[in-house]
Amino acid sequence: MNRSSNSKSSLFLMEMMIAILFFSLASAVCLRMFTKSSQMSKDTTNLNRAVGQAGNAAELLKAAGQSSGTDIIEDAKKGFPGSAFLMSEYPDAVLEESSLLVFYDEEWKPCDQENGSYLMQITCSRDALLQYHIDVSEVDTTGVIYAIDLKLHRPTVPPHGDTQANGTADSQTDTDKEVGR
Repeated sequence: MNRSSNSKSSLFLMEMMIAILFFSLASAVCLRMFTKSSQMSKDTTNLNRAVGQAGNAAELLKAAGQSSGTDIIEDAKKGFPGSAFLMSEYPDAVLEESSLLVFYDEEWKPCDQENGSYLMQITCSRDALLQYHIDVSEVDTTGVIYAIDLKLHRPTVPPHGDTQANGTADSQTDTDKEVGR
């Protein structure tokens, strides 16, 4: 009888060891999946915020070209069209020859270069069109989180003293008022 109870207990121990091994492997896989999902969530959050910041910069560049053509042309003479408009929105930005660097902290708020965790680099090339390339990346890595290209027509500036453009705009406004718009 000793032998049969001994063999039953050793069989039970083997089953327990296999069950513990199975559950430890399953928990290791679950833990790995949990850490992977956490990293994916962080990457998705960074991507969403990078898309938003790049979109904001693109809209600011469009607005700079539409607000007053003289400002963007004066900026173009300095090397970066629209830089004055962007610098008013991002006061801690760093202006280089043909690029503008905007740094963001961990919470994606604009900050100075020393406290920056993320970087938005806006480069400009001037051909027949104003072409901007916006890259958003982490400061410590070389990988780009998000990139966007923007092409704008160069603004034309009417000669000084030309009132035809203003008269046309005023008459359009008067016409709209008469129709009741």
